[in-house]
Amino acid sequence: MLLGIVAVVLLLAVLFATFAALQYTRSAVLRDDQRHMREATNTLVREYNNRAEVDRLRNRQQLLRTAGAQASQVALTELTRVVLQNIDGLEGGFYAADGNMLIGYSSPTPSGANGRPSLQAITDHERQALLRVARDATISHTTSEQVLATGRDISLINAMPLWDGQRLIGSAWTAKRLATIPGTNRLRTYLIAMGLGIAALVCVLLTLLVVRGLQDGVRKIEDGLKNLEQSLESQIPIDSDPDEIRQIAQAINRLGATLKENIESEKKIEDRLRHAERLAALGRLIAGVAHEVRNPLATIRLRVQMCQDSENADVQRSCAIALQEVERLNGIVNRLLSFSRPVNLRTELTDLDRLVEQRLDNFSDRARRHNIKFITKLSHAPAPVPVDQSRLAQVFDNVIQNAIEAMSASGGTLCVNVTHEATNAEHGSEVCVEFNDTGEGIRSEVVERIFDPFFTTKSSGTGLGLSICHELVQAHGGKIQVASAQGCGTTVRILLPAGDRATAGNLA
Repeated sequence: MLLGIVAVVLLLAVLFATFAALQYTRSAVLRDDQRHMREATNTLVREYNNRAEVDRLRNRQQLLRTAGAQASQVALTELTRVVLQNIDGLEGGFYAADGNMLIGYSSPTPSGANGRPSLQAITDHERQALLRVARDATISHTTSEQVLATGRDISLINAMPLWDGQRLIGSAWTAKRLATIPGTNRLRTYLIAMGLGIAALVCVLLTLLVVRGLQDGVRKIEDGLKNLEQSLESQIPIDSDPDEIRQIAQAINRLGATLKENIESEKKIEDRLRHAERLAALGRLIAGVAHEVRNPLATIRLRVQMCQDSENADVQRSCAIALQEVERLNGIVNRLLSFSRPVNLRTELTDLDRLVEQRLDNFSDRARRHNIKFITKLSHAPAPVPVDQSRLAQVFDNVIQNAIEAMSASGGTLCVNVTHEATNAEHGSEVCVEFNDTGEGIRSEVVERIFDPFFTTKSSGTGLGLSICHELVQAHGGKIQVASAQGCGTTVRILLPAGDRATAGNLA
């Protein structure tokens, strides 16, 4: 409805402006020509009055009173020619009231048989109009004008009365033919105006359609932003919207995805910070406890060793068992102290393939006893990796031992793969050591806590093994990941930065 009203109003405005412009143009042209004609007619009247004054002084009869005489007609024609000869396109003459006729005609274009202007060249319609205007000026005692349309042309007629001192005896007139001017051809004018109006209407329709499309796009973006406030996973649908709306929607979708990634990254960083804070607090506590326990253990060991010198076999057997437990407790204390101390790495270029094979060899006898098969797929990479061999060996041993314990009841397979993975140009490449066993697997709620200190599912475990592995791998600038499900085995992936050749050379 609003669109139709706006279109009609604009169309009427365009038509009105067109008609006003055409009317103004026509009126301006006619007004200017009429002014020049009045000046020329007034000059013709003034020259006639001067000639009549001379005739009175010479006691001659005025020319219009003797209009029928040949001499009077020639004299009036010459007078008209002299007055109008310097005015382009203007013709004129005189009107004699006594004979109701036009005399003294002069034109810039010769039309008579003798090469002189002649009233015979004027059409009857124009002659009658000239007589009417000249007679009206004589009768009304004032200037008379008329605009006469003749086919495609327009004729302007102007007449002013003439006095002989006592009465009006006629008038002087001028006329001018104008070619087609703006507004003469009405049909063409209407067509032009209609074309302008239609063009304006089309422009308005297109503008309103574009505005409507933009409004729909803006509403869609507003709805998308509201949905984005509820969930960063929401996306603004991109359909057949204008390019500008599509670009804005795509930018908002990218912004939502980026915000989601940043928030998730911040959560991970916060989790790691909290985990590090907990580890630091536990480390300080563990260090104090370990130092307090270590001294009593040393005393107990010494006393038990002294008692072992007894000749009583039962006493010796009891002492041997006590020493084993003391050694176990001492190992726990050492692991606690190792967990509480900061990790200091002594990196050297290491062949990971060879290191993996060495650690698997150490568990080969135990694996055979439990019917466990080792399968290795090594990278055979020519470039060694800068790592701390002893610390990384500790990580591999812990992972291999956990895998064997997970499969010890029924046997199974442990697959170890060493691969080089290309990352981005900033971080270089990585080496991945993957351990995949066919054991019982781990429940999902347990996997989330597997690296927490003192968390274990074993009856005799301390819950520090994987925590220490996590710290050692992070100290190397790497990552350790565990993927498992109940009854589907467990996969442990250790990612280590491979370093570049320049770094390898410096470490060598």
